Amino acid sequence: MSGSTFWPVPVASTKANLIPFGDGMHAWVMGEDGVHVVDREGLRTPVQGSLLETGIQTSELVQSLQPGRAWVLSHVVDRGSPVAKARLYVLDITQESSGGRVVLESDRIVHLREQPAGSPHDVHPDLPLDPDWEPHAFLWLVFSRSGSRFLGTVDAGGNITFSISLGVLGDLRTEDVENWLVTPVGDGSRAWLKMGARLFFIDTRAASPVKGPLLRAERILRVVTTSHETRAWVMADVNSRTDSRLARRLYSVSANAPADGVPAPLLDGVEVRQLVPSPEGDRLWVVEALSPEDGNSGGLHLVDIQGRRLLPRGPLFSGNKLLVSMTRSGRVWLVTRTGGAYLLEDDGRILAGQEGVLSLPDDSEKGFEEILTHPLGTGDEVLLWARGVFHLRARGGLVRAAALLGGMEVRSLDVESNGQRAWLQSNEDGNLYFVSLTEDRYLEAHFVLKSYRVWFVFPVGDGMHAWIQAVPASFACVPITGVGAGLALKGGALRVGRDRQVSIQGWLKHWAPLHTDAVEEGVDLDWPGRSLAARSGGVMDVTIWDAHRPESPVAQVTRSYREEAPPPRLNWYLPNPLLGEHPYDVSFEYHDELGTSSRLVVHGVHFTAPLLEQRWFRTALACLVATLFFVVPMVLLPRTRLIRQWVPFSTWLVNVLGGGGLALSGVARDLRIHFPVLVGVLCAEMILCLVAGAFSPAVFRLLACTKPFQWLVPLGLELPATRRRIFGDYVRHMHRKLETSRRQSNDERFVSMPVDFLEGGTSFPLHEDTGQRASCLPDSWEPAEGIFLCLTHPEPRHRGSVLIESAGGRGKSALLREVVRLMLVGFEKNPSLPLPVLCDSRSRDLEDAAFQALEVNPLPREVHEALLLRGDYVLVVDGLTESALSAEALRGFVEGKYGEVVRLLLTSRRHLGFQQALEASPRWLRAEPRRLDEQVLARFVSAYAGQEEGALSGEVKRACQGPDGTYLPILVRLALLFGGGSGRCGVAELYESAFRGLLRRSTVSGEEDTELLSWAGDFCLRTYWANGIHLLRYRDSPEQEKLQRLLKAGVLIPADLNLKGGQTPAQVCFFHDSMQSYLTARGLFARAYTAETWDFLWRAAASPIFATSQSEFDSGSGSELFQMCLQVFGPEQKLRHELRRQLLEWAQTHDEDLMKRDLVEAVPEELRPRMRAIMASNGELSPSSTLRLATEVCSENLQRLGSLYMRVASLLWPFRRPERTQGA
Repeated sequence: MSGSTFWPVPVASTKANLIPFGDGMHAWVMGEDGVHVVDREGLRTPVQGSLLETGIQTSELVQSLQPGRAWVLSHVVDRGSPVAKARLYVLDITQESSGGRVVLESDRIVHLREQPAGSPHDVHPDLPLDPDWEPHAFLWLVFSRSGSRFLGTVDAGGNITFSISLGVLGDLRTEDVENWLVTPVGDGSRAWLKMGARLFFIDTRAASPVKGPLLRAERILRVVTTSHETRAWVMADVNSRTDSRLARRLYSVSANAPADGVPAPLLDGVEVRQLVPSPEGDRLWVVEALSPEDGNSGGLHLVDIQGRRLLPRGPLFSGNKLLVSMTRSGRVWLVTRTGGAYLLEDDGRILAGQEGVLSLPDDSEKGFEEILTHPLGTGDEVLLWARGVFHLRARGGLVRAAALLGGMEVRSLDVESNGQRAWLQSNEDGNLYFVSLTEDRYLEAHFVLKSYRVWFVFPVGDGMHAWIQAVPASFACVPITGVGAGLALKGGALRVGRDRQVSIQGWLKHWAPLHTDAVEEGVDLDWPGRSLAARSGGVMDVTIWDAHRPESPVAQVTRSYREEAPPPRLNWYLPNPLLGEHPYDVSFEYHDELGTSSRLVVHGVHFTAPLLEQRWFRTALACLVATLFFVVPMVLLPRTRLIRQWVPFSTWLVNVLGGGGLALSGVARDLRIHFPVLVGVLCAEMILCLVAGAFSPAVFRLLACTKPFQWLVPLGLELPATRRRIFGDYVRHMHRKLETSRRQSNDERFVSMPVDFLEGGTSFPLHEDTGQRASCLPDSWEPAEGIFLCLTHPEPRHRGSVLIESAGGRGKSALLREVVRLMLVGFEKNPSLPLPVLCDSRSRDLEDAAFQALEVNPLPREVHEALLLRGDYVLVVDGLTESALSAEALRGFVEGKYGEVVRLLLTSRRHLGFQQALEASPRWLRAEPRRLDEQVLARFVSAYAGQEEGALSGEVKRACQGPDGTYLPILVRLALLFGGGSGRCGVAELYESAFRGLLRRSTVSGEEDTELLSWAGDFCLRTYWANGIHLLRYRDSPEQEKLQRLLKAGVLIPADLNLKGGQTPAQVCFFHDSMQSYLTARGLFARAYTAETWDFLWRAAASPIFATSQSEFDSGSGSELFQMCLQVFGPEQKLRHELRRQLLEWAQTHDEDLMKRDLVEAVPEELRPRMRAIMASNGELSPSSTLRLATEVCSENLQRLGSLYMRVASLLWPFRRPERTQGA
């Protein structure tokens, strides 16, 4: 069964007010025909008439704390007097005599409303009040007798418990008591009385009940009670200090203060916008108004009962326009005008949040002022109504904002008290919807009522009932479980009980007419609104549908509930009755003139025909159904669902066992199904699946997600032929990824270069003769092949993890990609070898990254896990030092359940933590690519430039050459690909030529590439210099247009490993990290080249966020960014002078922080003998003198001076003063 979740039952056919009892079972209905009571099923008490006498005009009904007892304000016109008398009745539906009892009669009675709390009145306290639905302990009244007016209270029993003359409150001739508001405290016998411009405290049990006026203002706007009944926070409009406008101030008022006292405004008299008290009433959140011209800077304050500030660092979010909502748990949601949402602890700490979470109305201030909030349940969740409705939740330090009804604009919103469901009326189609907020049915929406003017919805709280106050009619909503239906045909009948039990009596046959004995009773609905169907013009349409042909109905009948309506008639539209047994959907749809439109559908109702009586047809149908139950879940259900794994096998087993049991018991004869054939077909299907899976990768993957085949998958993947077929698509996918990576690296070509190796591990093999640890690698071998052998050794116990480690620019990534290629080629030749898995370096957990990378091979996670534990995969991570993976996380993986069998292929710049993590492996290999000597340089040049003579000029070679005469591969590659430009050639010129060359390949002109080069430097200054993070946000970036040009040119490449064609990358990075360092150095120089000092060089040389990114240019190994600064900054004389100045300044200020041995080690190696000789001739030197001497020794050469500066800066970084190192 399915259909409308709720069925509206009319409880008033004209405009009426609904007031719930508070017990979740009954509600008062006050309309033009008087007052009556309805239960949650819509049943009325009394059935006819009103609980009050005829001729009484009711104006207001207020529910007391006792369910079923209420006060009613009314006007009665006596026949002998043209003047109406005001009366106060007490209605008690719980008594045998449930009529009203007069407890007060007066010339005029005014009910003093209680001040509403919460949104939107906490921001706009002067908004019109909604009807009073909340139950009250006392009714506060102003009534008049014989020209005198009195203030009084009436309890639930109708007793006037208190009354005083209004004269004790002063001159009230200009006061309008209609606008007075009370704020009860305690048991309701005491209250704050807000009278426009004055504030009183009324204690009905005290000898002197009136205290005040306690505060005078132009307008008393809002009173917020505290945990002390006699003290309150008060928001009031007072005259501004500087001009004639009104300013909204905050006061703390005590009922024990002397009358006409002048309390001082809190928070130094700033203007306030919103007051939100804590649940305990001991603290108050105060939103300051944002009007800089008046000295109000916005922000959020927290004060106690006495008005003391509780936030030690001052207001939160100053300079922002804010909206605050208190949750039931005591925490606070804060929303900014810019769309930010934050969850705060009760002491002001931010628990979760970020900017840009919400799409707020863009019509400036008006839209933000109209936002409403609804706390949910007892937790930290809240609904925010800003035209559309958003559900705010905090998850893992972030805020999730889910739009209800898909972000549709809403004109009304009501929420159940438990926070599990919401009722919304769409502003687009005018319909009323019910939205679930529970986890199992999150954001599931159900239609309730057609386009109507819905005023209020009163949910009962059980998620199944509600009362709806609307115009022109009001309703009680009952669930579909309370609806029954019937369709009686000649020869059979369909019955749906209110318990949702569906039964078929006899046989439902095609072309059968309605039952001739009781036609109308044979087409009927059974629900609480049935008795009102005639008055509201109800019509029921019963339609029989074929799910396979939804374009036209099979049969249809319409019944009108109006009196004297013609009898219904069933019309069939089938062209041929001999269709066999066929299941149909029978739909019961009801609608009337009040706007009710509800539907009940019974699915799968079988109508018979002679063909179904044949045994072969039944058997074939049974085989088909059993096959569908076996195959359809396997094909259609999501592969990750547990039900997807077990349903096919369970249905197959039930069919086999059930079929055999029915055949043995003889029931098969009655069902006219040949069950041996059915069981044989099912067994043949199981065997066919196994055979198909052995030859078809698609079928194999399908079976791998289903029990019991899933248990056989690891065994099947032991077979080389099966592995080759199943992983063939994955291998081709990996080849494409490698080719893409090389193309993004400017058509990188692998050149084998010398590599230094270091082996070790706890399970290293021992020589049988000497007992010493021995290498399993050949004596002479190509580095890539050796690493490949280490990872894929025929003996699994001899396999080890590999870390390719060196400074930047030596070709680590190229070597890694070559090893991965060799592994793929090796697998194609020998499928028993392990496969590489390229893991996303942005993941913080290596295991999660592995499973995410393996999603391209659609095998279940359990299968991948079994293959991992068997050593069938090698996990590959390129760039550990630039990744989100920490050394601790890597060590945890190595020492975890996978560490013994899963081998790793990693690249990293020099990092002690990653070295130590790798050395916890049973066997490991560290590989460090060397720089290029002259012989390898020739091969390198030949790979890129062929036999072209003069590919590298002498000046370009010198730019790529280090102090030891070797060459850095990245510089050589850039020089070969883009040249060194005209004029002087250095490292900076090589990178500039590479940048411009890539841009001009993508048809960017000379002026444009200069503009982009300048912008890129500034952009890196705002990103990499600010946070040290190599990855850049691309998708939805405000600078995406320029980033797109760099991405198209190849300066930037996607950071997403699994990016598909046509997809926009979420993050990008530079094709090499050194290009980012170069552009950052260029941006630093462009911004600070005219500055007298460059103190920020200290940060570039020694900050941990840059020190881990090491490269080897002229000044040796160290911070890549600082070395780029040495290449970019100028003139050389000024740079040398600045480095000397800072070194000599450190010598003067850090004498106690330095050690002579460290300073000697900081001097470049070739200058240390000279340094030691000078120190020996000068006797005992202090650390400061040693640093001065080292500075003088290194000053002759800028690169050596830079090397000294870089090492000394790292020594002194812990003793820095932050303000000296920010810069730029």
